[in-house]
Amino acid sequence: MAVLTLIALVNFPDALVLLRVSQIGFSVTGVIGAYVVYNLSYALVSYPGGVLADRMPRARVYALGLLCFAIGYIGLGLVHGGWVVIALLTVYGGFNGLTDGVGKAWISSLVPPAMRGRAQGVFQGFMGGSVLIAGLWAGLIWNLGPGHGALPLVVSGVIAAVAAPLLWAAGRRLG
Repeated sequence: MAVLTLIALVNFPDALVLLRVSQIGFSVTGVIGAYVVYNLSYALVSYPGGVLADRMPRARVYALGLLCFAIGYIGLGLVHGGWVVIALLTVYGGFNGLTDGVGKAWISSLVPPAMRGRAQGVFQGFMGGSVLIAGLWAGLIWNLGPGHGALPLVVSGVIAAVAAPLLWAAGRRLG
């Protein structure tokens, strides 16, 4: 749970991602369309992500999701417009598709059956608190002024890019 909580500290709310898409130059309709593409990707990757998690260590599937996170966040932090934004949001949708259900299954596999509900409650509490903290630090940086909106994305993406291979390497030990 500690590993997933640390990762969640750099996963700020999608509202900031959408603000970045707007900052890049998408209209309101374009931002909504981009968010639909992201959610479609998330939905389409979720089932295959669950299948992978049944066949290989969950930590490794989670690491693949972190790779999607890193590509999406770093890319959105560096691009200045165009349809590449849609491609990046499609990749970023893979992050949640490969981590959301997988993380829950991973936590459930680490505790006795009688404690799974409590473990999920603690896990969701830590995830929610971490995303809140991530949103606060990213929002504070965002409010520093023009040009700072990309910084939280790049910082978070780089952290995920470093964490993904470490998590992959630890895959068998962590489950």
